[in-house]
Amino acid sequence: MRSNERAGIVSVIMLFLWGTLLTEPFHIFVDYIAGAARLSIRGLGGKEIISSLAEYGILLLVMVLMQKLINTKLETYMPCAAAIVSTVAFCFKSVTDGHIDLKKGISLAVSVAVVMLLYIIKNESLLKWAAAVYTYSISTALVTALIFVPLSKMNGTLDKILYITRYNGVNITGAFAGIAGLPEIVWGLFFAIVASFPIIFFATKKGKA
Repeated sequence: MRSNERAGIVSVIMLFLWGTLLTEPFHIFVDYIAGAARLSIRGLGGKEIISSLAEYGILLLVMVLMQKLINTKLETYMPCAAAIVSTVAFCFKSVTDGHIDLKKGISLAVSVAVVMLLYIIKNESLLKWAAAVYTYSISTALVTALIFVPLSKMNGTLDKILYITRYNGVNITGAFAGIAGLPEIVWGLFFAIVASFPIIFFATKKGKA
């Protein structure tokens, strides 16, 4: 199966599963990237709107870089790198916070064990699928933060229906609410459209199996 076909399948599955515990390891992966961007800007004295832009830009940049690595010799190493980054970030945050989030720890441990098993059995095909899952977890998080989170804020009913926003740790549009007289959802749609161009371009490029 070609990489663009995997991208489509993974993206659809992730949208349906994003608000469930099954995707917790990937939430953690994305949240730590977004959190690093926020902390970097705030550490330099940046305002909330600059912090939100940095969060958006860094997530999109990492997403595009991971898409470019797909179909290269580094593709099968991507799941290992993502699992290691998540684990190191979790350990660092546990030390700085002074406590361990047991649920996240167990979730990460399971994901690391699964990834390591794929390397032990040397299943290159499944490793490519794992690379796609980590890659498109970022696009799923962006869609959730830019569209579904603002929608869920519009009324209580939508908030209950849109389970995809559960466990969401990415906050981009909140800082833009009311700017230029535009509601949060309009800004979210604008940023989602801008992000869709590079994501779709690399996702639909003809790739090898």
